[in-house]
Amino acid sequence: MERRNFVGLSSFQFMVGARRGLFYGFLTLYMLEFLQRSFTEAMLIMALPLLANSLTQPFLWGPLSDKIGSRKIFIAIGEAIAGFAYIILSPPVWEFLTGLSVLRNKAEYAYFLIFGLTILESLWSMSNVGWSALLADLTTKEERGTIAGQLNSMEAVGRIIGVFLGGIIYDYPYRAGGFEYLFYISSIIMFVSAIIILTMVKERRISRDLQSSNEKKLVEYNSMRWFYIFLIPLMLTSTALASIRRIMTYYLRLALTATSFEMSLVINTASLTQLLANPIVGKLSDKYGRLLILKFGFLLSAIACILFTMPKNLLLLLPISMFIGISRAIIFTSSYAYVADRIPEEFRGRYFGRYNMANTISFGVVPIITAGILSDMLMRIYLKEGASMLEAQELAMINVFYLSSILSLIGLIILIFYSRKYF
Repeated sequence: MERRNFVGLSSFQFMVGARRGLFYGFLTLYMLEFLQRSFTEAMLIMALPLLANSLTQPFLWGPLSDKIGSRKIFIAIGEAIAGFAYIILSPPVWEFLTGLSVLRNKAEYAYFLIFGLTILESLWSMSNVGWSALLADLTTKEERGTIAGQLNSMEAVGRIIGVFLGGIIYDYPYRAGGFEYLFYISSIIMFVSAIIILTMVKERRISRDLQSSNEKKLVEYNSMRWFYIFLIPLMLTSTALASIRRIMTYYLRLALTATSFEMSLVINTASLTQLLANPIVGKLSDKYGRLLILKFGFLLSAIACILFTMPKNLLLLLPISMFIGISRAIIFTSSYAYVADRIPEEFRGRYFGRYNMANTISFGVVPIITAGILSDMLMRIYLKEGASMLEAQELAMINVFYLSSILSLIGLIILIFYSRKYF
């Protein structure tokens, strides 16, 4: 890859990680703690936006990206739209537009936020699919795993900084009082990201002649089963990691009475480990094969999920967070490189749309069941058995960790069983 493109993509990934760590790292906590919503509602704020994201990628933006041939235009437009949306969704702007107080109308603002983020994600998803296709366009098979790992490391750096910054701002000047500032910082990040991708990355456009000459191949390519079967174990393990991620901050608050800064320490341990592991994982997958490395990542995910329920000391959670970081590095880097290796260039927009849809559904939609509805059901059972509200919530979340471990093990079994036949 050209140095200019690598610097541009690295800078962009850093900004993406910073925004995700800053805003989404504390969104669930804000819903549960300040807006006082149920687990289901707290998961809904991730599920509906990401469902919209996942549906628009394969059915709208992916095919359109292949047709137009320019990826970075899609990315820049998506980032700019999201930048404006974050400002509109902020609590002060909502209060100005409605004349209502967030403090006295928590439910109304919560559902406004859910609806607004859903619209935002359906439009921002053009950036997501454009990024996946652009990276595949600019890399060769021999270097793809290594570069994907390096770029994921840059995202991890951004996420670490974002989470630490969010942890400091979130509780300033009082608990959850600084969350509104995270909207404005996220908006600035999105605008900067759009500028970076437009000015620092030189893409290789797909010619229309190449597209038209390969339309017949698409019929044959659609019949290949490997792609869809591969998505099954990937979705199971992604769901496992996403489920514990959704409840992590609140679990740490209840189980260890952690402050927002201590929460950011646990979360960033995983991100820092992922940062260090990404380039190593990329090189190993280039050398020894993607699937072998993926199997180890699935196993590590299953072990780490269940280990999180054991320590009652914050320091003991740090090495377990390292396991999560390694498993995330393996799964994100190796799965992307594996799919990018096998998807023809002229079909990358539409098939990466489907790949991203699977990831988005497992990351954002399914956890409304595993971490939301299930947690609420279990909480009611524990309350009937005589547990206090906080005890019931903690016990319900512990069961989510157990379920996540089982999902990762099922994903590993499927990957092993089908690897010789399809992969």
